[in-house]
Amino acid sequence: FQEIIEKIDCLEESHILLTALELRVFTFLGKAYHTGEQVARKSKTKKEGMHALLNALVAMNVLRMRSGKYANSAETYKHLCESSKDYKKGIVMLRTENRKEWGRLLGTLRDGRDLSQYQGGDDPEFRKLFTHAMHERSELFAEQVSREVVRKPVRSLLDFGGGPGSYSAAILQRDKSACAVLLDRPATLAVAREIIRKMRLTGRFKFVDGDMFQIPFGNGFDTVLYSNILHIYNERQNEMLLRKIYRSMVKGGRLILVDYFLEDNRVKPYEAALFSLSMLLWTATGKTYTFSETESMLKHTGFGRFRRVVLGRGASLIEAIRV
Repeated sequence: FQEIIEKIDCLEESHILLTALELRVFTFLGKAYHTGEQVARKSKTKKEGMHALLNALVAMNVLRMRSGKYANSAETYKHLCESSKDYKKGIVMLRTENRKEWGRLLGTLRDGRDLSQYQGGDDPEFRKLFTHAMHERSELFAEQVSREVVRKPVRSLLDFGGGPGSYSAAILQRDKSACAVLLDRPATLAVAREIIRKMRLTGRFKFVDGDMFQIPFGNGFDTVLYSNILHIYNERQNEMLLRKIYRSMVKGGRLILVDYFLEDNRVKPYEAALFSLSMLLWTATGKTYTFSETESMLKHTGFGRFRRVVLGRGASLIEAIRV
């Protein structure tokens, strides 16, 4: 019982941290010590409330305090202060958005999915920040994914709906003879180009923008990445995309899927089980698939000889061969 209550109480700490992010507390603190009054003035908040928030953050070991003044820790400055070169602007945006999204969970369970607030087309600014968040998250797995993929020559790589291109860039860094096509929306590709330029890989990439259900993207690919796409769509939509990918590949080519995959009991891994609820909130038809469900879709669309690799944190990789 106490363990359950402690999980509920984590909501309190989450709200404190998210409020500090929304008020840009870590940015206003920067590299110096500041009084509570100074932070309240910069954030346009009341002194009483800001002092309480700052003291709570110190108690949580998030901030430092000396002689009544407050400062960032090395970690909060590095990742959460906007003047830091390592500022995680995508993750910050996504976490603050998540607070609003999880507030819709009860209504979604009672009434079903409701994405009416997202009607009217894609917001390019949101898409850019979301793409940064995906890059920041992908950095956790890029080394493992690239190591698994380059076990065999990559040659011509298609990163299908590849977002920031984090995985394909890491793969090209390892396999110096490979080249890649990155397919995604224009706003997403703007961020991908920036990331790939900094990695000095632009000359080995071709960027194709458009709707992946509609546009042609070529053929003759030896390797295809299908990363964090599966969970967005239902089985019919995924099989439509997988057939399109199949037609674009050479015989014997490899399809690499990276995603959250569940065991058949649908309760493990822990992160993948919770992610199923996120898909109810964020997508029109998506969900977290089991390994078996995924491999069944792959068989229906012409793939076989599956290999599974657990990446950790709920994520895994499935390799499938175009037979």
